[in-house]
Amino acid sequence: MAFKFGFFALLVLCLGCLQAENGTKDFQAQAGFFSSWGLGRYGTDPLKGGYSNVFGTFSWQSRSFGGFDFGVGVSASGLLYRVKSQDIYADIRTNPIGIGFRINNDEAKDFRYTSTGFLLHTLFARYQNQWGSLQMGRFPLELAWVGDYIEGIKVSIDKFEDWHIQAGWFDKQAYSDAEENVNFGYIKHWYEDYEGYAIKNNYFLDIAYNHRWLDLNLYYNYFDTLLGVLGIKTDWYFAYHRLQFVTHMHYAWVGASAQRSDLCAYSDALQAGLACYVPDSMGRVMGYLWQLQQTLSYEGFEFAIGYLQNDKKNATNNLPIYADDNPLEYNTVVYGEGAATMYAILKFQYASKYFAALKYGLSDYGYDGERSSQSQFNAITGIDYRRVKFSLGYINIDDKNGYRNNITKFWIGFKF
Repeated sequence: MAFKFGFFALLVLCLGCLQAENGTKDFQAQAGFFSSWGLGRYGTDPLKGGYSNVFGTFSWQSRSFGGFDFGVGVSASGLLYRVKSQDIYADIRTNPIGIGFRINNDEAKDFRYTSTGFLLHTLFARYQNQWGSLQMGRFPLELAWVGDYIEGIKVSIDKFEDWHIQAGWFDKQAYSDAEENVNFGYIKHWYEDYEGYAIKNNYFLDIAYNHRWLDLNLYYNYFDTLLGVLGIKTDWYFAYHRLQFVTHMHYAWVGASAQRSDLCAYSDALQAGLACYVPDSMGRVMGYLWQLQQTLSYEGFEFAIGYLQNDKKNATNNLPIYADDNPLEYNTVVYGEGAATMYAILKFQYASKYFAALKYGLSDYGYDGERSSQSQFNAITGIDYRRVKFSLGYINIDDKNGYRNNITKFWIGFKF
């Protein structure tokens, strides 16, 4: 596999060089500084974390030549400082408790340094015609439950007005941002080595219809040994003078594999929150997820309230493995077993350059007899100029089970 990808990489670079005389269609680059700090508690045990790093990325896309175009992109992260800690989550690489925190807690990427340094996140060849396109290699993709960068193949059909159809396969996924710059196969490594999954193939089918008053999205994803999910999302638009109303509805049917902590290699897997794959159980656990959100916008202000509900069979806990549609900053318990989340969001944007947001969510989650609740407060502000972007965020997590965390993060980046 490594030899085949290396050969493909060389082929793409050579073809890109051969058409250099046509110039560059798109070149983007940014570099900046990121820092996070975390201070919390689990029961009576104090928690602290955070780090500072520099991050840079660039991407290049060629002009079309006979319907073909090519792209390449790289990113790199360099650690400057890491908060020294001896708490229960200090070791996220070899200790089961820390590994469970890394796998299950979305905030782990801001509490512990998880980046792996250099990443070749984009390297693709694409052919386009009046029907659509065929793309293969490494490229960005944003669909329901699929995001960031994938290594695979995608077919797109754009022939029909207002309709956009995408289907494909991918083997691995990578993240490329200042908080988490990790290599392809990151997800496979953690879920296969520590929870016993065998993620060999991932397939997706996404059908989107976009109209003046309706956005419709039908999708089906199959993530090998993890789950299959069939979903429908709609956004209904209505305007009255300068008031804008958007009603968002999402329903997903999920067929997941069964999980048991006693099948894990670690004796303290249950304490670590690790639940391992039951062989040949794919699709055995049937469940659902539904979400309803109402948004009201006026000038630069936006207010939304929503509700998100999961089934009580634990079918949805692996849904956000590659991406999510989480309305809050962190998804840690939002898609958990039996989780029901109520939330409110207030946003402000001015001149498309200045932004601020306040979010609050309350999640009640767990199974009968072992339920808990977690509140999450988010405050985010920033500036986005043509060449400079600055953002500052504060997140408070307060769980009834005794886990509390306060995370502050800062980013300043320069775009070229």
